[in-house]
Amino acid sequence: LVWCMAHLLLIYISMDRVIVVDDNKDLGMLTSEILVEKGFRVNIAFDGVSALARIKQEPYDLMILDYRLPGISGLTVLEKTQQIRPNLKTIMISAFGNESTKARAKELGAYAFLDKPFNIDGLVKVVKKTLSKGKGGIG
Repeated sequence: LVWCMAHLLLIYISMDRVIVVDDNKDLGMLTSEILVEKGFRVNIAFDGVSALARIKQEPYDLMILDYRLPGISGLTVLEKTQQIRPNLKTIMISAFGNESTKARAKELGAYAFLDKPFNIDGLVKVVKKTLSKGKGGIG
């Protein structure tokens, strides 16, 4: 029993940690639930200030970040995140992403930019691909 508990703890610790930052609570919860089903440890923040506070407290492997947030924008969150945790990989999501927004996100280190509404299976594929690679390509 002790070995089993220790083994489960090691599996839990080794799971990739994801933070979903989206002011759309329904979409944030749905995204979180699907990622948990796929084996990720997930936290949610509904605004940029809360996201930055969580990122300062806990090391995440990936952030799924909405561009439009109340208070501070997703791009500002991305910029500040790169100062706090430069190795945190980021996927930006938005219904309002134009080419200049996508270019700026790439400059700030975003791995990918997905337009809302997005296919949830496509998001999961991008999440897995992002976690398996270093910083780089935006799409």
